[in-house]
Amino acid sequence: GRKRPDGFDFKKALGGYEPPSFPALVTRALDLLADPTIDMQRVAEVIELDPGASARMLRLVNSASMAPRSKVTSVHQAAVMLGRNQLEALLNSVGAGSAIPGSASPSYQHSRFWATAAKRAALASKISTHVDPTRRSENFTAALLQDMAVPVLASRAELYSDVLDYWHHSGEDLTNLEMSSFGWHHGDVASWMGSTWGFPDDFVGFMSDHHEGAEHHLLPAHLVSPIREADDQGDLIVIETTAELIGLSSDAVVLMIEEATEEAGRLAELLS
Repeated sequence: GRKRPDGFDFKKALGGYEPPSFPALVTRALDLLADPTIDMQRVAEVIELDPGASARMLRLVNSASMAPRSKVTSVHQAAVMLGRNQLEALLNSVGAGSAIPGSASPSYQHSRFWATAAKRAALASKISTHVDPTRRSENFTAALLQDMAVPVLASRAELYSDVLDYWHHSGEDLTNLEMSSFGWHHGDVASWMGSTWGFPDDFVGFMSDHHEGAEHHLLPAHLVSPIREADDQGDLIVIETTAELIGLSSDAVVLMIEEATEEAGRLAELLS
């Protein structure tokens, strides 16, 4: 695959940038979840100490993308319902949504970025119901955050705004444009950020290579990765590959894309 040079220093390349810290209490909750013997009640109590994170978590769990059978009314109930891996994934979504900066670059629109990310996430969640429902939150989060480096790059990396602007107007592949201009791509930077934030290894690997094939339990997130801000060409690719690899009819995939597009605006407001 297309890899950055060994030993490449992203911090230096981005002008000394270091990814912002996750909300402290979200980080604490994630640390607790790393203990396989931990009581979910303890994890919930830590999340509840952060009113903003608690509210986002509950709204997210009750969203159409997660589709609980009945309304979830407490963080503890959400934690028990989701289980350890799913809760970790959604906490990563909530924490990253708070930490990723809005950019002042004229070639980057914060609302457009998050609407596209949310559309991918909602669609990955829907596809997961046909692949492995127990991984819905993980696929949701991977799809949501695959391009999380773009807002950072738009405001930090010299000349990146020109590359982003050209991408929006040309229809060319963003990764190829980045590699030819800088020798690295946004997936490399996202995986570096994810490593810094302590994301699970499979998330970090996915962020680096999300456009380069589908594997293991993040298959739904891989399938939705062609969806992009600039045009609808990605939707056509998703329809074709999902029908081929999952065995769904094209009509079924089209309906899921329409539903995900409708949900995207509400999700984007919640997560950005």
